[in-house]
Amino acid sequence: MTASEIMSGRPREKRLSVLYVLLTGFSVGTLLVGTVMHSLWPDWRWHHEPLHSTLEAVGGLVAIAMAMVLLYTPDASRAGKQRALAAGFVGMGLLEEFHAIAPPGNGFVLFRNLASLAGGIGFVLVWRSHAPNNESEPRWLPWLIGTCALSAGTWFLIFPEQIPEMIRNGEFTPTAVAPQSLACLLFLAAMGRFLLDYRLSGRLEDALFASVALLFGMAEFVFMYSIPWDNRWWFWHALRLMASVLALGYITRSYVQVIGDLKASLSQTLRAKETLSQSEGRLRQVLDERERMAQDLHDSTIQSLFAIGLNLERCQRLVSTNPIDVGAQLSTAVAGLKAVIRELRGYILGSEPPVLNGRSLEAALASLVDEMNNSRQLYFRLEVSPVAADQLTSEQASQLVAIAREAMSNSLRHSAARTGTLTLDVHDGYVRLPVEDDGVGFNPRTVQGHGQGLNNMQTRVTKLGGRLEVISEPGHGTQIVCDLLQEKSDVAS
Repeated sequence: MTASEIMSGRPREKRLSVLYVLLTGFSVGTLLVGTVMHSLWPDWRWHHEPLHSTLEAVGGLVAIAMAMVLLYTPDASRAGKQRALAAGFVGMGLLEEFHAIAPPGNGFVLFRNLASLAGGIGFVLVWRSHAPNNESEPRWLPWLIGTCALSAGTWFLIFPEQIPEMIRNGEFTPTAVAPQSLACLLFLAAMGRFLLDYRLSGRLEDALFASVALLFGMAEFVFMYSIPWDNRWWFWHALRLMASVLALGYITRSYVQVIGDLKASLSQTLRAKETLSQSEGRLRQVLDERERMAQDLHDSTIQSLFAIGLNLERCQRLVSTNPIDVGAQLSTAVAGLKAVIRELRGYILGSEPPVLNGRSLEAALASLVDEMNNSRQLYFRLEVSPVAADQLTSEQASQLVAIAREAMSNSLRHSAARTGTLTLDVHDGYVRLPVEDDGVGFNPRTVQGHGQGLNNMQTRVTKLGGRLEVISEPGHGTQIVCDLLQEKSDVAS
């Protein structure tokens, strides 16, 4: 044994010694008090049925509550012991309620005998479940004891003539004393088991139940030498009341512990919920940023690269016939590639896009039209109302540029159009951006839900609280119209 084990064992031995002294002193004191009371007031009687019934009823309710606590706050390592105790408490509690309502007489005493025996049997059964993790007591034992107690109580209330003589000439008969003697032995035997368990485990519950068993045992002992309503009669009731107070303390402690556990569990749940909410928010932020980048890359970078690719294809066709024009086209393509590189570098570094309002928006749209016209396959005409441009916020302006780029790129790739128009004006309280071409057109219903470009445009417009309309039919060109509510510009033009 190590020094630390020796030191940790000393406080337990000290507590155990104190407990032994207290229990021994209490037992001796109980005997002395009972003897002194009878010697000083041998003829004292106090016949008070309401007080007696109240004490027994309260004791019975406390015992039943104790049984429920033991059953519904189980300890896996002590389940068998808890079920045995619960059986004793529930049987004793129910029969004490019958004792409380019975009129003085044979039935009155018989119910007391049965209650003591039921409690003693439940308590002494802890010897069967003393090993750790032993669940020898079946789960139905408390319910069986409770059912038997209810049946016996009901039977003797209905058929009192079946009750043997329990009181003769104002004193208890041997028939009444014998069950109490047995109950006394059962409770004291259970006390011994609890003391052994306390010695092994040091758990306060074992010390508590050892004290309760002693109180019940001493109450039964004093009962054997008392007569109805004398001082010793009230003394053993006081001992049982003390046992009920200890049991009530255990119930209160268990209740407080359950409330504390519930509060701790609630606090942990709230913290977990808050952490989950924060994680969900961060994940949503990452997903939103990823979606935004995907939209921007598709609607800006990819469309720019597509236009540059068309320009290079034209250079490939003109290299042998018009080298001067090829050089100019190559310069345009190089400039476009540099612009794409700047955009990609901005995405990588997380830099904000430039603020667009007023004249800067007009310049961005003009640059976009020039980029598309450099392909020499489709020529767009630009019409911008300065009043409309000044009504847009920087966010609206940036999104409109992306929408215009996607719509013009679609015309360039799919419409086989020769001319197109990009317009920004004010219409019925909205800032309107129509992109129109004279191409082959299509049936919008056949492509609804398909194509990332149209979906991106719809997402951007919905985010701004606007509306997007696609007007087209085969052989009659296409018009994409975006309407946004007018707002005061947040950056001076």
